[in-house]
Amino acid sequence: MKSKLGLLGLLVMLTTLTACTSQLANSNKTSDSKGIMSQNQTVTITEQSPLSTVDISKVASFTKLRSSTEGLFRLGKNSHVNAGLAKSYTVSKNAKVYTFNLRQNARWSDGEPITASDFVYSWQRSVAPKTRSVNAGLFTGIKNATQVRKGTLPVSKLGVKALSKHRLQVTLSHPIVYFETLLAYPLFAPQHKAMVDRYGNRYGMSADTQLYSGPFKLVHWKADSKTRTLVPNPYYWDKAHVYLKRLTITTQKSPAASLKAFNAGKIAETQLIGAQIPANEDRTDYVVRPFSLMRDINYNFNTANKSAKQLINNRNARLAISHAIDRKLLINTALQNASLPPKGFVTVGLSKNNLTHSDFADQQRGTSYVKGNPSVAKQEWQLACNQLKQSRFTLTLTIPNDLVSLKVGTNIKQQLMKRLNGLTINLNTIPSKQLTKQATQGHYELLLSGWGADYPDPLTFLQIMTDNSRHNYGHWQNQTYNELVDQISDSQNGNAQTRWEQMLTAEKLLMTQQAITPLYQQADSYLTDAKLNGVVHNISGVVNDYKSAYMVK
Repeated sequence: MKSKLGLLGLLVMLTTLTACTSQLANSNKTSDSKGIMSQNQTVTITEQSPLSTVDISKVASFTKLRSSTEGLFRLGKNSHVNAGLAKSYTVSKNAKVYTFNLRQNARWSDGEPITASDFVYSWQRSVAPKTRSVNAGLFTGIKNATQVRKGTLPVSKLGVKALSKHRLQVTLSHPIVYFETLLAYPLFAPQHKAMVDRYGNRYGMSADTQLYSGPFKLVHWKADSKTRTLVPNPYYWDKAHVYLKRLTITTQKSPAASLKAFNAGKIAETQLIGAQIPANEDRTDYVVRPFSLMRDINYNFNTANKSAKQLINNRNARLAISHAIDRKLLINTALQNASLPPKGFVTVGLSKNNLTHSDFADQQRGTSYVKGNPSVAKQEWQLACNQLKQSRFTLTLTIPNDLVSLKVGTNIKQQLMKRLNGLTINLNTIPSKQLTKQATQGHYELLLSGWGADYPDPLTFLQIMTDNSRHNYGHWQNQTYNELVDQISDSQNGNAQTRWEQMLTAEKLLMTQQAITPLYQQADSYLTDAKLNGVVHNISGVVNDYKSAYMVK
C-alpha cells in the first residue's frame, strides 16, 4: 500500500545512506463534496459487541478505540499515514533510530499537555510482563522489546526515550519497513501514568477513569455497556476539523430491530446479517466493506483431553478437517455475504510485491490445502484413524456467542460430521468477552477465532504462529517455521525479493501442516445513510475512524 510516507519504507528497503527528515501530512483537509453540512451533527450506529475496556495495554481489539485514541500518526484514506501527535520526525541513516517532534499543543482531554514521557510510560507498560498485554508482540523489532516482554530485561531497557518534553526517540533492533503504519495503531498511543496509578484495576473500565488523546472522548459509559457516547475532545490539537457533536454506538439487540431502526431513520448505519444481505443488496444505501481479517479454526495442540489431543496432533486429521470444509458453501449459507474463500493464511489486498505488484495472497503456495475436497478429506481421515487405531472421535468447537459465529459454527459442525465418518463435533458457546481469556488459558480443543491485520505486511499474519507469540494459543511448535519468521523479521533492510520469498515459504509451511485452518476473509455488509460522510474505512489496522465524519443536509 502506498502513502505519502510509503517512500520512507522504500528507502529503508533500499538501505538508506543518509539521514532524512519528514514533515507529516496533516489529515485536516476536509472535503464537503456531497453537500452542505446539516445543523444536527449527531450520529447513531450499531455494532455487534460492546466495548469492555479503554485500557490500550489490555484491550484485545482496537477497532472501537480509534476515534478516541491517537498516537504519533493516524491512518487516513487508503491507509495513508497522516499526522497525529507528531508534527515531524527524522530517521537515522541506518533506519534504526527515529526522533519524533511532538506538537506543542498536544493535550489530553482534561487539558493537560501530552509529553514524550507519556509515550515512554505507555510503551513500557504494554510490554511489561506483569501487564500481560495480548498485543505486546507488536513491539517486536523495537530494541530489547522481546527480552523485556520475556522478563529478562527491565522495562527501562526498551528502546524508547524522552529526549525532552516534546522530543521522543525510538531505537529499533532492525529496520521495519511498515513502522510508520504500525505507529498509527492505538496500541502505540500515550497513556497518563497518574490516571493508571489513581484507578488501578478500575483504570479504563468507565468513561471517567481514562484520559483521551484523540478527537473524541467517551461519556456515559462503563465496561460492557450496551451503549456508549463520544463527544469532541475540547483540547484536541485538530478540533477545528472534528464535526460531529455526538457519536452514539449501540450494541445490536437483534438484526431485525436494527434494520427497523435504520429504516425509521433512528440510526445512520447498521450491519446486515444472514438473509438480510440478499434481501437488501439492491438498495442504493447498501455497501460492502472487506477487511484483512481471516477467520479460522485454531487447534489446541496441548488440550487436556487425551483423545482430542492425539487427533489434533495428527497432521492427516487436520488436513482432513480443512479439506472437508466447503468454504463457498459456508459463505453462501451461513454468512450470505461477500466474504472471500481463502487462498492461504494471508488475506487478499493486504500487501503487494514492490517489483511485480503481485498480491501476496495470489502467490501463496498452499492454496490446495484450504479448498474443500471431500474425496481427499475421506482418504486423509482414514489415514488418521488407522494411525491412531481408532474410528470414533469427539471434538468440541468453542465459539463466541454472537449471531454470525453461531451460524458459522453450526455450518462447520454439519460439514465435518457429514464428511468425516465417525467424527462428532460439539459446540461450546461462550460470551465474546470471555473468549480471549479462555483461549490464552488453553481451555478449548478447537476454537473459532480470527486474526485481523495490524499493518499492511504478510508478517502481521505469519508472526502469530511462532512459539513466542501470545496469539499462538494452541502452542503449535515448528522450529523451521520459527527460524524462517525470525529471518523475515531481521532482514527488513536487506533484499526485498529475498524477504518476499521467505514469507511465501513460511506461509506454505504453515498451510501444508495446517497448523491453523483458514475459513474465510471477512467482508461485512451494511446499510449506511448517504448523508453520513467523512468516515475513514481501511482494510488493515483499525477499521472505522469518525474523526472527520459529518452529516449533510
